[in-house]
Amino acid sequence: MNFFRNLSLIFIIPFCLISIYLAMAFGGYYYDSIELKQQLAEQKVQQFRKDLFRMRYVVESAVKEQDYDRIQKELALISTDMNMMAYVILDSSKSIHFANHIIWQNSDAMNVLEGYSDEVHKFVVESSEPQISINFERLSIQGYYPISEQHFAYSPSLELIYFEYDISHLMSKASKLLLAKLYKVSGIGVIILVLFCVVLYWFWLLPINRLSLVAKHIDDADFHAGIYCFAAEITKLRDYLAQVSNKLKRNQKRLNDAEQRWLFSVEGLKNGLWDWNLSNGDVFVSDRWKEILGYQSYELDSVYSIWESCLHREEKADVLNTLQQCIDGETEEYESVHRLRHKDGHYVWVLDKGKIVEWDELGNPVRIIGSITDVSVDVKNQHFETENDHAQVSITDLMSRDTLADSLYDLQVFSRKVNQYSAILIINLDNYKLVSDALGQECCDRLLMKIAARLSGAFSSSGLVARLGTDEFIMFAKSLGNELTHANKRALALASEVRQLIGKSVDIAEQHILISARVGVVLCDGGESLTPQTLLARADNALELAKEAKFNGCAIFDPKTDENSIQPFKLNHELALAASQDQIQLVYQPVVDKSGNLISVEVLPRWCHEQHGFISPKKFIAAAESSDYIFELELWIIDKVCHVLLQLAASDVDTPIMSINISSRHFHQEHFLNTVLNKVESLNILPSKIQFELNEDIFYVNQDAVKSKINALQHAGFHVALDNFGAGQCALHQLQGVRFSQVKLAGSYIEEAQFDNNRQTLLCAIVELASRLNYSVIAKQVETKSQLNHLIHAKCSGYQGYLFSRPLSQEDLVQLVKSPLPLSVV
Repeated sequence: MNFFRNLSLIFIIPFCLISIYLAMAFGGYYYDSIELKQQLAEQKVQQFRKDLFRMRYVVESAVKEQDYDRIQKELALISTDMNMMAYVILDSSKSIHFANHIIWQNSDAMNVLEGYSDEVHKFVVESSEPQISINFERLSIQGYYPISEQHFAYSPSLELIYFEYDISHLMSKASKLLLAKLYKVSGIGVIILVLFCVVLYWFWLLPINRLSLVAKHIDDADFHAGIYCFAAEITKLRDYLAQVSNKLKRNQKRLNDAEQRWLFSVEGLKNGLWDWNLSNGDVFVSDRWKEILGYQSYELDSVYSIWESCLHREEKADVLNTLQQCIDGETEEYESVHRLRHKDGHYVWVLDKGKIVEWDELGNPVRIIGSITDVSVDVKNQHFETENDHAQVSITDLMSRDTLADSLYDLQVFSRKVNQYSAILIINLDNYKLVSDALGQECCDRLLMKIAARLSGAFSSSGLVARLGTDEFIMFAKSLGNELTHANKRALALASEVRQLIGKSVDIAEQHILISARVGVVLCDGGESLTPQTLLARADNALELAKEAKFNGCAIFDPKTDENSIQPFKLNHELALAASQDQIQLVYQPVVDKSGNLISVEVLPRWCHEQHGFISPKKFIAAAESSDYIFELELWIIDKVCHVLLQLAASDVDTPIMSINISSRHFHQEHFLNTVLNKVESLNILPSKIQFELNEDIFYVNQDAVKSKINALQHAGFHVALDNFGAGQCALHQLQGVRFSQVKLAGSYIEEAQFDNNRQTLLCAIVELASRLNYSVIAKQVETKSQLNHLIHAKCSGYQGYLFSRPLSQEDLVQLVKSPLPLSVV
């Protein structure tokens, strides 16, 4: 390797020039060869087109006049060309009637013609378009030429002329011509190139070589004496070398100045920085880092053991494990909320974050940089700055009602004083209850601690950040401008940033947790003095809007939606009475195949409220999931379905499979499996007639327990389906080892307003993926024939939607099962 590094330009440049020239020469030869061969073959193809046009006329005339000897004469004339490998006339059964080789007559073309394709034959005949192609692999021209569609009862049905012509002699001719040209051009080019290299060496390379030898004496005034050159660039090289020396000195000074400014700006921030060299264990911590723990800038040694000794003993193992996971590459970033011992002896809660920034040649990490943020004693993160003092509350503690009311009044006063809009953000953790049921309260407390620390660390200047409820936080944002449109945009941007911050994965107790959030926003300018209850009700209203897909998890309060709306807390209260008062009814929507035959039936609850009328299932199911009533509701549905199955069995009709939606919270309950098994067994119901439909978020936590419970249900005879397949709530690798009787596509895949070729490709891909996993794919929400056509093209197994049938009452379901007629609309 050192030999190649020390080669002189005297050898490198001529070698490169000659190599480039030879590459260009042979590249040109190769390109011209392809071009010439293609040209000769195209000329031959054009000749064949004329001959085939004439031959078709001859065949059609001969068939019409019953003069088949005329065709034989034409083929005999064609046979004189020794390069014609095959020339035959076929009928619709692919049988050879006429051929340039007599032995092929009355034979099957597939058996005697090597290059013949039955598929191309059919395509050419159906389209009546001749197809003549050049096959450079076989060195031949292949042609399929259709004959007129006229048929006569007294004559055979001839429909195609097929031929294959050998072009190897043309290719050989082209190669010889180009090779002779290459020898001639290459010889002249090499002579010119050698002369050029001699001139280049004398006028350029030799002066550079001499200048490089004396460059070590660059400080001498006459170091270039005796070096003659004819290029201005070489004479300027000495001046450039001197300028480089001066520029290096100036850049070094700038680097030192920049380092000082960086250190000054870092020390002015709230965060304390640390820099850990993994190879030698040295740790740099900024003055702010030391200040958070009560130390002076000259205290604490720069060693790793000092940091480790400050960790609280109850959290030390988890913190070190989280840090090791980052070092091992299992996580992209290190993040932990833990306690560090203060110089005075008490402990300080900090948000500790870090990231690997340097690796060695083998890919092993050698340097990690991070920061800590004090999230326990910073009052600004937890309280709104007003003239009144409020009692300090930990950010994970529930905020008192009086403190919240005072803060909301003060926010309006502040907005009115500065004449600018402020925003109130209610942040709801979507799947917090699922995580709580699956992992327990201790893990959830740690989860809340991390989320609170993230919010506190990222939005320290926004205003109040506090916990409002079990799975809710409240945050204020001040000074958003005096124009409503501009304030709306800033508030939505802040809400989106909050969702992204919370959406980052969290590792707790060796569980990789993904949690999402919805944000409801209400703006106030202080122009009207609103009660805290009104502001919070409006924020809750916006939070409900954020559930809709079009808002993407963030919504601003709209006064138009405030009228005639029923609040979630009211739904929770009234939902408990609805079933006992027969306000909740069950309907049954069929799932059918392409022919309209019944596959299964999805059981759907409907609630007709005495005051508000029909309430969307999305609203009351979400309200039930936010409380423990979802368990009672779904067990009530299972009980009702079991009695319907008994009634259908007593009517002596073929009972369909009943598909029941089960929430992820309910499925994760320890009692779910035994409760279902006991209920079905006590009523003597066949488990094979019941299918439990689960959502993708079932795999958020405790994946092994979920798979075990699914296997237990299937072992007992139940069917298990997966809803909203492809919605992105579940990674594909989490489905390994799980068998589903059905998977229902997410409705977003068939939205007509956005349907185009790309969406069709995506739809086909997701269906094919599910099919390869041996899942039966069901398309739901099918409402138009256009949607159905797209889904049939994608090869879905079943369909569900208003195009086939609306949700049916129990009486209508019985009539459907008894009816021999399918529900097909194809």
